[in-house]
Amino acid sequence: MLCDHRKILIPPPPMPVRSPSPAALPPIPTDATPPPATGESAVGRLLTILDLFTADNLQIQVDVVAARLGVGRSTCYRYLQELSDRGLLAQRGKGRYSLGSRIVELERLLQQSDPLLNAGKSVMAGMADICDNRALLLCTLYNDRVLCTHQVGSSHIIHEGERMPLYRGRGSAFPLFQGAGSQAILANLAPHQIRALYLAKQAEIAESGLGQDWQEFRSALATIRKQGYVATVGKRNPRILALAVPVRHVDGQVMGSLLLLTAHTEAERAQALALVPRLQAEAARIGEFEQRLSSGDTVPPAN
Repeated sequence: MLCDHRKILIPPPPMPVRSPSPAALPPIPTDATPPPATGESAVGRLLTILDLFTADNLQIQVDVVAARLGVGRSTCYRYLQELSDRGLLAQRGKGRYSLGSRIVELERLLQQSDPLLNAGKSVMAGMADICDNRALLLCTLYNDRVLCTHQVGSSHIIHEGERMPLYRGRGSAFPLFQGAGSQAILANLAPHQIRALYLAKQAEIAESGLGQDWQEFRSALATIRKQGYVATVGKRNPRILALAVPVRHVDGQVMGSLLLLTAHTEAERAQALALVPRLQAEAARIGEFEQRLSSGDTVPPAN
C-alpha cells in the first residue's frame, strides 16, 4: 500500500474579531430620515408639502411639515429649499413658508390652456342677462371635491335689503356631497364611481342627507338625474338658493356643473326654476366647446 507523503497544510485558526471601542464607532446621524410609513417617494413628499396649504392655513411651519412627512428638520429644510428654488414656495420668516410666484405663473398658463375653463368663459360671457343679483359659477370635479373655476355676475346677493357676500369663487373647493354644484356632478358619475364613493364615505353621505344606506343613496341620486338639476339652500347661509345642472362631455360623461346662486325667496325660486332649460342648454354648449378646444379648434372668445 502506497502512502501519500505530501504535507497537509492546516490553516491557522482565525483571529478573534475585536469589537471596536465606542470611540471608533461611526457617529449616529442626528437627523436620520426614516422611510415614510406609507412608502411615499421623495417626489410624493414634496407634493405633500403643497397639500398642506388650505384657505385656513396660508403659511406652513417647518416643524409641522417635518412631523407630517416623518422626517428630521434638516431633511425638511432641504425639501422646502428645493421647492423655494423653483418658485413654488417663498420663505416668509424663520421656518415659515407661503406659496411662491411660480404658482401665479402656472395659474396664468392654466387659464390659457384648460379647455373646460375656456369653454365656460366663452359661454358664460353671454349669460349676463340672467345675473342680476345672481352669480353663475362653473364647477369641476377635483379628486373627491368640487372646485369652482370661473364666476360671472354678482359677488354678493341682496336679500330683503341685506347685502350678503358669496363665499364661492375661483379656486374654492367644496365637499362632493354637499351643495347643488357638487351633487349635480355626483349624481351623474359612472355607477362604479358612485359605488366606490359610498363604500369609502358612508358617514359623510349620511351627514349630507343623501341617504342612511346604499338604497337610499342610490334613490336620491336617481331622483337628481331624472329631474336634470339640483336645488339646495345654503348650509352656511340659508338665505342663498343654489341651483345647478351637470356639464357633460359630448360622449355623455360628466365633467362639471353650471351653478346659479340667488336669493332664497319664493318668487326668486320660481324664477330660478324657470331658468333650468336655459342653464341646461348653455351647459350643453360648454360641453361642445370643450370638445372643440380639446381637439385644437377655436370657439368664440369670451367678451
